[in-house]
Amino acid sequence: MVSGFTDGLSDDKFSTSNKSEKKYYDLVIIGGDVAGLAAVAKYREIVGSDKRIAYVSIDLLGDLVRASSEILSNYLVEVTKIRSWARIYDDLCCFEGFEFSKILDRLRIFSENNMKRRFERVFERYNVDLFIGSAKFVSRKDLVVKSSGGEVFIEGAFYILAPGSTPIIPDVEGFNEIRYYTTETIWGINDLPRELLIVGSEPLGLEIAQAFNRLGSEVHIIESSERILSIAEPEISRELSDVLSEEGVKIYTNARVTRFSRSGSRISARISRHDESFEKEFDAVLLALGRVPKTDDLGLDHAGVELDKRWYVKVSKDLRTSNPRIYAAGDVVGTPKTISTQLISVKEGCVVAENIASHRKKSVDYDLIPVVIHTDPEVAFVGYTEQRLFKALGMSSHRIVRFDATLKSDLIGVRRGLAKIIIDPREKKILGFHVMAPNASEFITVASLLIKHGYRAKEVMELAHIYPASYELLKLSAHLVFSNPDEYLHHLHQ
Repeated sequence: MVSGFTDGLSDDKFSTSNKSEKKYYDLVIIGGDVAGLAAVAKYREIVGSDKRIAYVSIDLLGDLVRASSEILSNYLVEVTKIRSWARIYDDLCCFEGFEFSKILDRLRIFSENNMKRRFERVFERYNVDLFIGSAKFVSRKDLVVKSSGGEVFIEGAFYILAPGSTPIIPDVEGFNEIRYYTTETIWGINDLPRELLIVGSEPLGLEIAQAFNRLGSEVHIIESSERILSIAEPEISRELSDVLSEEGVKIYTNARVTRFSRSGSRISARISRHDESFEKEFDAVLLALGRVPKTDDLGLDHAGVELDKRWYVKVSKDLRTSNPRIYAAGDVVGTPKTISTQLISVKEGCVVAENIASHRKKSVDYDLIPVVIHTDPEVAFVGYTEQRLFKALGMSSHRIVRFDATLKSDLIGVRRGLAKIIIDPREKKILGFHVMAPNASEFITVASLLIKHGYRAKEVMELAHIYPASYELLKLSAHLVFSNPDEYLHHLHQ
C-alpha cells in the first residue's frame, strides 16, 4: 500500500462472507489489471442485470495504485511543464521553483478525487460481488479464494484472467540490501531526492525522469541497450534523448549497474559502460526495467491454461486460452503488442467481455491502438514501423518532417520534435505514423483512423487541417511523399 493514496478504500468495505461454500457465477474475473474493470463494465452493458459477476483480487488497494500510476505520472509531467515554459519565456515571466510537498499533496488529492472514487463506483454501479483473497484454480472449472477469514469455492461459467503484471527486479549484487522504488511505489516518496538513479527506460520511467529533473533532482538513467525507448522509431528515440539531455538528465546507454551497496543514508551503485566502471552515490533508486506477468500461484496448470516460455498466457486471436471457458486480457497475455498500456488493456478487456457475452470471436487489431508516452513533448505512434513494413513487403517508404517546420513551433517556442510517416510504396497508403510533438496524444487517434480506413497520402493532403497546430505535422509529412522537402519548406515559410 502506498500511504496517502488509498486511505479510505479498505478491503473490509468490500469483503464478502468467507464461509466454506460454493458460489456460482456467470462471469468470474481474477483482477489486478484495468482490463478486468473494463470487462466488468462492458459485460454488464451487454447482458444487463440478469447475470452474476464476481471479481477476485488479492490486493484491491494495490490494483488501484497500479491503475493510477500512468495517470499520476502524466499529472506530474503536466505540473512541471511550468519550468519549460519559464525557460522559453524567461524575459516575460519569473519562475521561483516548486514546493515538492505541495505537489505531493496535490497528487494525493487528485488520486482521491479521480481514481479511488471511480474504482469504487465500478463495483457499486455494476453490481459485482467482490472477493478479497488469493485465487487459485483447483480444476478446469473451479476456483478457491482464500483469505484470513476462510475460503470460498467458486464455479464460473466463464473466467477472465486479468491479474496484471509486476515490475522486473534486477539480479544485481547487493540489490536486496537497498531500498528502491518502482513506478508504482514512487508516489509514496516524501522528500525530493537530490540525486536519483533510474535503472531502465520504460515509458513511465522516462516521464518520471523528466518530471523529477524539472523539480530539481539530478537524474541519471542507466539503459543496457543502444538507445532509450527502444519501442519507438530510432529517430523519435534520439530526439527524446536529446530533449532530456538538454534539460540536464544524464543518460548512459550500453550501460548496466553491476553492484549496489549502502553508504550511510545513501545508495552506492557501480556502473559499467564500454569496459569501464565507476562508482556513484544516490539518494534514491527507481526501477524502470519493464514488467513480467503475474501468472504464478494461480493454479493455471490445474485449469489447463498454457503459458509460453516467458510465462505469458497463451491465447487465440479472440483472447481465449487453452481452456475454452477461460479468457485472458491485459499484461498477462502474450499478444503481439510492442508494449503494455492501460489503453491496450482496456481494449482487450472489452473485447473479451463482448466475446463471452455475445458468443463472438472478435479480435484486437493492435496496429490501430495508439501508444502515447507523456513526456514533454509527447511521443505517440500507431501502425507499422519502417523495419516491420520492410520485413513484411521487402520494401518500405517513409518521410520525416521536423516540428520546427510548423508555425505552431514558432508560436510556442518549442523547436524539438518530429513526425515520421510510414507509407506503402506501391499504393502510397499510410500504414504508420510516429510523432514527437506538443499534444501528440490529442491527434494520434486521427492517424489511427486514417490507417484503418486506408487513406493514401494524397487524400490526407486534401483534408482540411487545423492550422496552426501540432497536428499540422500529419499533413506536412503526407505532403513530402509527393514533394521535394526543401521546396515545400521554402513555400511554407514564404
